[in-house]
Amino acid sequence: MTGIITEERRQFLTKLGTGIVGAALIPRTISYGQNLAGRQYLTVKEVIDIIIEDIPGAPFERTVDQLRSGTMEQKVTGIVCTMFPTISVIEQAVQIGANMIVAHETLYYNHQDETDWLEEDEVFQYKKALIEKHQIAIWRFHDYWHRRKPDGIAEGNLRKLGWENYYNPLTPRLLKLPEPKPLKVLLAHIKKQFGISMVRLVGDLSQPCQSIYLAFGAIDSKMIIAAIQEYQPDLILSGETREWETVERVRDGLLLGKNTALMVLGHELSEAAGMAFAAEWIQKKIPSTAVSYIASEDPFQFV
Repeated sequence: MTGIITEERRQFLTKLGTGIVGAALIPRTISYGQNLAGRQYLTVKEVIDIIIEDIPGAPFERTVDQLRSGTMEQKVTGIVCTMFPTISVIEQAVQIGANMIVAHETLYYNHQDETDWLEEDEVFQYKKALIEKHQIAIWRFHDYWHRRKPDGIAEGNLRKLGWENYYNPLTPRLLKLPEPKPLKVLLAHIKKQFGISMVRLVGDLSQPCQSIYLAFGAIDSKMIIAAIQEYQPDLILSGETREWETVERVRDGLLLGKNTALMVLGHELSEAAGMAFAAEWIQKKIPSTAVSYIASEDPFQFV
């Protein structure tokens, strides 16, 4: 399969709906290995090298961004970006002819993707067999994407929220809106832009908000509490956090008359837009190979 999106593939992408976004094929001169530009197929290693070539400090000596399945030498027929490489995402990648998945988060349910403790687990066995059957290469794109300047996850989210012009590289996690708005107004905007019906909130809906601390994904509570002390933000926009740590610090602060509120989006939702952006970004770097975004989707139901 070439990098061209065939009519059959286009129809399949349309059928899947908004969960898959095929990134536009935008020509770009590839700085890594000019001889690769005309190649029909790149290897997994070549794809990885092209992706990380502009990341400050790459390649890293120590990183969780490792190839978790497949081989570096196999030829890439198509690339899928996603948050979590779920069984559903793997199956959809197979259907569109993509054999490389670039995932932000872990394949096997722990940060280091250790599997010794899972050997007897039937879900692990099924997932591993599925990957091996279809020879899917799964590479984690976590540390490198966060190290990009701006952070790739943050930029994807700020674009989705329409707040990219408020980004300050001097304080990359602290966003300052042009003017204060009631928390309930920001809440309505965030829900609309992310297409969600509810979030978890600790705070007063009527309080004014102008400064927002970005804590997408899972950020250590000590880091967030230190940021509260340093910046005193009006709102912490969080992915997930331990309820007995940041949540209780925010609640006690509010009881003492402080103005920092906490909004918890959920881990998947808080970083998914960053991986949709990654698909666009990688497509520009590798125009000869089809790159798509497949949403792993929020695992929670609100009942």
